[in-house]
Amino acid sequence: MKKKLGMYLICLIYIFELIYTMSAMYFNSFMVTHKIEIFENIYQIAYCMIFIVGILYILLLIYKVGHHESIDLKKNTGLLFGIVFMDLVLYGFFIIPMLVSSPAMKMVCICFLVHLLVYIKEKQLFVLEK
Repeated sequence: MKKKLGMYLICLIYIFELIYTMSAMYFNSFMVTHKIEIFENIYQIAYCMIFIVGILYILLLIYKVGHHESIDLKKNTGLLFGIVFMDLVLYGFFIIPMLVSSPAMKMVCICFLVHLLVYIKEKQLFVLEK
């Protein structure tokens, strides 16, 4: 369970991104004719949960690096690329609107940077100490 916790957190980002996208489409198309408060709440909760789960994933990576536990960066980076591909399909392969309006894309970019830092630390590509 502990070894796959990172994978489960990334899968939760997938789920909340789908909930966010579906509720956004429903909320935006029916907002003019119907006033339904529940979809606005689901939309906002999913938006916040994407960031909360992403931050939990980053904290898990920091914990694992601090305790010298193994991290499967290859599998986790592949899962994150799945989120990028899903967003590319949802936004019609337009990169700039995807980066601006997708909360999952912002979290994925931050996770990619953390993966890069973990990789640099593990491989010791840059030695910062004398």
